[in-house]
Amino acid sequence: MYSLRSIAACALVILFALPATGAMAQRIGNATATKNKVDGIVRGAAQTISPGTDVYSNETVRTAVESVADLKFLDETKLSVGPRSEVRLDKFVYNPSGSAGSVVINATRGAFRFVTGTQDVKAYKIRTPYGTLGIRG
Repeated sequence: MYSLRSIAACALVILFALPATGAMAQRIGNATATKNKVDGIVRGAAQTISPGTDVYSNETVRTAVESVADLKFLDETKLSVGPRSEVRLDKFVYNPSGSAGSVVINATRGAFRFVTGTQDVKAYKIRTPYGTLGIRG
């Protein structure tokens, strides 16, 4: 007969042996359009992003030369990522009932266009290598 301790140990081994993919991260939206090569990296695991692909908190989105991606978050925020760009989707907290949330994007390279969603404008923060942008009314 197996002891409770050995069953718990096996469960932990299985849990940590599972690949760290987007399925284990918080889904924050999806890609509405892509062109050419767009990749998403979550916890070291890369996947190709195409229209309909989910995007996750702490995911890095990379576009190649002549590649673009349009992303839409759960709060209706829209993010367009230009060619040869890299954007990390650092933090996304959203409650549809209207309580306080937070969206933090880290744009490390390239061009992007950001349109706020349904949250208060103070909830949005965009970080770049040169400074942090806050959204004002």
